[in-house]
Amino acid sequence: MAEKNDSMKSRFKGKFRQIKKPDKERSSVRKDHSKRTAFFVWLLIISMLFIATASILLSINTRSTLNDTNQSIVARENEEVKEEIPHASANEFLSTFVQEYINVPNESAALDERAKKLKEYMVFNEAFNDDRNPLYNLEGVSGTRTLETFNLFNMEDKGDTFLYQYKVTFKNQVEREVEKEIKKGKKKEIEVKTETEEEENTLLLNIPIIYESGLFSVSAIPYFTEVPSLAGNIEYEKETIGLEEYNGSEKENIAVFMNTFFEKYSTESIEEMAYLMEEPQTLNGSFLFEEISDLLIYVDGENYKVFLQVMFRDEMTNIQQVNQVEMTISKNGNNFYVEKLNYI
Repeated sequence: MAEKNDSMKSRFKGKFRQIKKPDKERSSVRKDHSKRTAFFVWLLIISMLFIATASILLSINTRSTLNDTNQSIVARENEEVKEEIPHASANEFLSTFVQEYINVPNESAALDERAKKLKEYMVFNEAFNDDRNPLYNLEGVSGTRTLETFNLFNMEDKGDTFLYQYKVTFKNQVEREVEKEIKKGKKKEIEVKTETEEEENTLLLNIPIIYESGLFSVSAIPYFTEVPSLAGNIEYEKETIGLEEYNGSEKENIAVFMNTFFEKYSTESIEEMAYLMEEPQTLNGSFLFEEISDLLIYVDGENYKVFLQVMFRDEMTNIQQVNQVEMTISKNGNNFYVEKLNYI
């Protein structure tokens, strides 16, 4: 029985080996990758457009920044080119020029010397190198001009040049021959005498100059104008004090202290005044104290604010000097002390 079973198994295995597993056929339909491909192509295109746009914007921004930087550099270079003019040196240069320009002699040799000196102050160009320039060539001079006084009045920055203005006082003199009738005994004779006619003027002398590397030159012929008035009707009101006026028991003591203080202020030394005030001052005998008036006292915290008019007088000439004074006074025990003193 067992042999029969083994025989049947052997036959089954043989048949099983004869049956072959059919090969799996590959599908002829391929998967569709076009959407993925299109997605990557568009992504690439968009990325390229983004990079290009960013590059353009960066280039514009960089160019703008470079332009701003270049403008800033040019502006700084322009500022560096225009040096700050030293006014003290300019005034020294022009002080001698003013004298050479104003003083005009009435002699040919002296006029030639004046022209030679003036040329050294002028800018170097064709106009001022020409001896026929009216600055040097004064025709028909019949008198002299002499400088009396001068002082710097104003200075203006004109951009390329600087305009210095001097208040000058000068005297014009002309000698004229005058016929005069003179008695000699019973006869009358005509004599010719020379008289000097004088005229004094005060004007503003305007001098344009240029400055470079520590040196100066006059850039144009100076011109005269009227001296303007500097006085103005400017409205001004003192600020309201805004403190409570003091009428207490110390008022009389403060008035006594004020008189004592100014007596010492007019005569004592700085060392002595240090005992009475925070910032010692003194007239040291230049004036004598006479009186105080218009005394007003206010409460200022723990101190007193004092306003008054003080009169001093010169001992020799008896000329009075009247000033308005503002003071801050403190009290320590029975002693008063000046914390601040201002002339107003």
